[in-house]
Amino acid sequence: MKDALPYCTTGKAIKGYEESAIAKGETNDCVVRAFASCFDVSYDYAHKYVRENFGRRDRNGTYGTVDKMTKLAENRSQVNYKKVKCVGKINNFNRRTLEYDVKVKGVKVKRKMTVGTFTKQNPIGTFFMLVSRHAFTIKDGVVIGNHEDSVMKKRVLLHAFEVK
Repeated sequence: MKDALPYCTTGKAIKGYEESAIAKGETNDCVVRAFASCFDVSYDYAHKYVRENFGRRDRNGTYGTVDKMTKLAENRSQVNYKKVKCVGKINNFNRRTLEYDVKVKGVKVKRKMTVGTFTKQNPIGTFFMLVSRHAFTIKDGVVIGNHEDSVMKKRVLLHAFEVK
């Protein structure tokens, strides 16, 4: 597709993904794959880390990822010499949001950030992205995750974390 974001397959982007016996038997592991590609660690290391620190069970999705990533940022914890930074502004409910203001016919309106808009505004850097029920990585404008993540540019972005 000509309008899609650049895409890199998981096998090329994550160390040891092709050889991993754990990866072959896994499903619903988008957080593990996003974690591995963001922090430049092997799939097996990321799988173990997410299981121990995020409470993920094998072949099940990961719940509470936003809170765990926020805690990593607040505690200034390092994984593979990299730190996490929350992206977005704090709203009235003391939660981070990626909404931004736009003027439409002279009236200020709040818009929700989409994957395409975020990529345009942040062309450089490594980002752990969370959309509804899914996680993936954007590294220097290249999507690492499922192929659909690079095609669905109008998908609303719920949370983003910069890893550096």
